[in-house]
Amino acid sequence: MTAAKPAALLTSGDLRMALTAGLSAGLVVMLGLPDPFYAPMAVGAALGGTVGATKLLGTQRMLGTLLGGLIVAIGVSTMAEALPMPLGVAISLGLTRLLGGSLGLRSGYKVAGLVVAMGWTVHAGQLASWIPARLVATLIGVLAAWWAVRWIWPSLAVDQHLRLSRQLYRQLAQLLRERSTLLRQGCDLEGPAKLERRNALLASALRLQSQRQEARLEISNDRIGQRIGRIWDLQEQWLSGAISHYRTLLRLPPLTTHSPSLDALQQAECELFEALADRLELWAEHWPEGRWLASPAQAPEALEAARQGLESAEATVFADPIANAVLLSSSGGRRAITCHQLHDGWVSFERQWQAVP
Repeated sequence: MTAAKPAALLTSGDLRMALTAGLSAGLVVMLGLPDPFYAPMAVGAALGGTVGATKLLGTQRMLGTLLGGLIVAIGVSTMAEALPMPLGVAISLGLTRLLGGSLGLRSGYKVAGLVVAMGWTVHAGQLASWIPARLVATLIGVLAAWWAVRWIWPSLAVDQHLRLSRQLYRQLAQLLRERSTLLRQGCDLEGPAKLERRNALLASALRLQSQRQEARLEISNDRIGQRIGRIWDLQEQWLSGAISHYRTLLRLPPLTTHSPSLDALQQAECELFEALADRLELWAEHWPEGRWLASPAQAPEALEAARQGLESAEATVFADPIANAVLLSSSGGRRAITCHQLHDGWVSFERQWQAVP
């Protein structure tokens, strides 16, 4: 058993953060603006792991700063002389939370609250100069964060989305091969192992879904960007159905009764699992550019042959009384139905993919 590799004391992300924070503070000092620490604070809040995340966080930071500046400017000018300061601060903070939520700010309203609190308590007498300086310092920090994540050890959410997609295709292929192997051996996984497989697959799908929000911010709204978005929509729809079908397969026990037609049906189901797994592994190599599918050499002949074999095996079952009794049970024919659903879902996915302009 090998020892775990110790974590690095200084990662590229840490170094990028330090360099960017120092650069932003230096720019603010060179411009002669007060409170230069606001720029590094903006860097720390906006510098995400990818370009898309940084763009999202930076936009939230700027909107929050602008909202807080407007609220504190109006609040101090209208309530400072009429109300005690604690009450004025409370009203302003409540208004900040209300407007921030209505504008869809997730983290920006916290920045707005900080601007409101600092404006009321520290800078009430110099808001005319402090608010613009704060906006400029925040803008410098946000732009520095975007520049750093784009050009210093760049990390694109689109690339991470691509890697997660290919990993998920391989993961599904491995799970289908495992189902085929277990059916051939006439055994099944224990309950905890099934739960582990299901949770791991769902976790991979959730990671891909969460990465998509950041990746969308990195693609433009031109023809190529729209095509990528449609492909991602198709992928998400297919994954939802495929994961549901796999969870159904996990709940179905292997056959305990055997006959020639039942064994042939189970063999046909295993062959379809393996043919679909082969197809998934091909997509894992080429996704999302699958123009190679149009070539005759890459035609899904094995998958179509597996479907025809499954239909032929189903046709022979009707002449077998033992097989009929098994298939009429609560879960007897469910696996064959799920196999058809998996096949039809995948064929529909490929057909719709090819139709995307």
